Amino acid sequence: MTLSEAAARLQFAAIGTLKQRQKDRIAAKHRPKISAFFRSQKRQVLDALAQQKYLFEESYRRMLTEGTIQLTLAHWDRIWDDIASDSLSGLQQAIFSTEVDGVSAGAAQLQKQIGLFDKGKSFNLANPRAVGWFQQTGGSVDYIKGIQRTTGDSLKRVIGTALDEGWSYSRTAREIQKLYDGPISLARAQRIAVFESGQSYEEGNRLFAENLKDEGIQMEEKWMTSQDEKVRPEHTANMAEGWVPMGHTFSSGHDGPPTDPGCRCYMIWRQAPTKR
Repeated sequence: MTLSEAAARLQFAAIGTLKQRQKDRIAAKHRPKISAFFRSQKRQVLDALAQQKYLFEESYRRMLTEGTIQLTLAHWDRIWDDIASDSLSGLQQAIFSTEVDGVSAGAAQLQKQIGLFDKGKSFNLANPRAVGWFQQTGGSVDYIKGIQRTTGDSLKRVIGTALDEGWSYSRTAREIQKLYDGPISLARAQRIAVFESGQSYEEGNRLFAENLKDEGIQMEEKWMTSQDEKVRPEHTANMAEGWVPMGHTFSSGHDGPPTDPGCRCYMIWRQAPTKR
């Protein structure tokens, strides 16, 4: 390894450390907001459950005939659909604010790293590309409905088990409380905050690189992993592709990291070498 190659490796390792630190700060800032949303939704769910106490009374259970459980779950689906619809804007706002901070920080990081872009033309969130991306992610109703659908499926499993096994109303309410207080309000809120922070930060990098391209500055990208035993083979293969043109689709089929909430990969950027 030459001295210049060693220096470049250290530089890009430092960039990776900086990027992770900034992503962590954004996630830590917004996780409480996402957790607060789920706690608020939990109150809505428990209030709705309290209005359906009759479903869990023994006298009602004796009236059930084969197949009626499915009808009861369909009834619960309608209740959940109303809750999901009423709470959609709250979740949308929490995720959108996370992504705004991520995109802003990612764009600023690459601008500082490159140091070539006219600051009078600095990237901003009114950039049409940024607006389009927000509309596909945190700004998209379909995207938010997907998150709500996952919550609804978890709740339906609890309600279905409760009805099938004859749980009391009190036990069912406790199980829903446990579901929200741990897996949803804490663990899931953390996963969402981490993924949205990482995804939007990397998108900020990419959007700024697109701006550079508009100014005639060609950029290259390189997939980076944490280079430890937890890295997935397909992500190691992505990194092995080295420097590639911006917009490249990697061997894993992804355009860039993170691929999911557990992905710790990131992208590094450089100005494409001048061809001789």
